[in-house]
Amino acid sequence: MEELAAIHEKTRVLLSQLRSGDVYESLPELLYVLKENADMEPAEPTPRPRDSMAAIEQMQVYQDVWSANHEESNQFVADDDLRAFVDQLSSPSAKIRDTGAFFFLGNAIQNGHLSHQQLDWLTAEMISDDHLLTQILQEENDGAYGRSFALAILSILLMADQQAAEPFIGSELMMAIVEQVSLYTLLERDTRGFVPGHGWIHAYTHLANVLGAIFDRTDVPRSDKLFLLACIMTNFRQLNTPLTMGELNRQVGTILRLSRKHSLYADYLLLSLKLWRQDLVNEPFAQTRSRWQKLYNRVDFFQQILAFGQDQVPEKVWSYVQETKNYLS
Repeated sequence: MEELAAIHEKTRVLLSQLRSGDVYESLPELLYVLKENADMEPAEPTPRPRDSMAAIEQMQVYQDVWSANHEESNQFVADDDLRAFVDQLSSPSAKIRDTGAFFFLGNAIQNGHLSHQQLDWLTAEMISDDHLLTQILQEENDGAYGRSFALAILSILLMADQQAAEPFIGSELMMAIVEQVSLYTLLERDTRGFVPGHGWIHAYTHLANVLGAIFDRTDVPRSDKLFLLACIMTNFRQLNTPLTMGELNRQVGTILRLSRKHSLYADYLLLSLKLWRQDLVNEPFAQTRSRWQKLYNRVDFFQQILAFGQDQVPEKVWSYVQETKNYLS
């Protein structure tokens, strides 16, 4: 936790410097070194949530009441129950985590079964270290289920806030979301999609949904969106495992949609793509799976850009991708 706190402080400083205009072109390399130097520890056992079956049964009680539409019944989830249901998002069981807690909470958020105060609490809870960053500096581990589904709930909350008559995400909470999601985006490494016997992790897809929701908000300054873009591009530059279940298409689509909003984002995307190519050109080539995977991750990213078509890509980015799509050509 000490290293995570140290990295968090360094990213907070970089974000502050970007907001004030003190860093720009140096940002990608500063983030690259920060991620590269993060020490990964061996995976530790992930604590299982308690009383999972009791929580699932209580969720069904609420569903039955809501379905019956008893007007005199309390339509809100009790605070203690809400906390118990949130804990189930970390379960390695798809029945409990996905079709249980995630489906229930998504329904409760979207259909008005959580109070304004509960929505505010839930948003803060989903970006807390205990949920969003649990075991993120350890080798592949079951904490990925909880991290990913915290993102999945966060994306629903971000959309619900935009649609709410009385938004529940204030400026301070939104700044905290940007800081925590930036840190997560920089550090996540788990590219697993569907895990037999456990269901979906799909972290990079859930992350794309969160990034897209933040990028579409008018109350988030350009500097913050640029920082998130820098973090995801840094992540891709060092990623040495494959994304094979639609995640890359979703990520590239989200990044391209942002890059079309302002030339600032397009310029930064272009800078990142050029640095990515330099990484591969300058690094001594080793016949390892990790090295080949880095190469093909870049090839796949460029192919995804081309697949979206010229009308969906900023002109300067399209030209560069066309020129360098074959790696060293």
